[in-house]
Amino acid sequence: MRTRRYIFLTAALMAAFFMSACTTLAGNRLSTEQQVQITCEGIISTVRVLSGYRAAGQLSDKTIKTVSDLMPSTVKLCSGEVTDYASALTTLQDTAYILLTVKKGVEA
Repeated sequence: MRTRRYIFLTAALMAAFFMSACTTLAGNRLSTEQQVQITCEGIISTVRVLSGYRAAGQLSDKTIKTVSDLMPSTVKLCSGEVTDYASALTTLQDTAYILLTVKKGVEA
């Protein structure tokens, strides 16, 4: 049951991530800084789901390495060490794509 909740939360956060390039309900465009924050939240949620799969022994060594290799730069960018939000957003979007691809592969 927890896995379903994580999947739903991940889907909701990633939907917010993709909508972040659009406008808010009030009609205001989200800033790049806000888009970075939303993307980080989606990444964190996806990593939590993948951690559960890892604990259950459902991730290969290669997949674990891929995720582990992404974490140092992601943690740095998501912890507020950002000077160029546009570049950070591009990097984080790439990371989100890789993580979601990994997650989708495990769930297939």
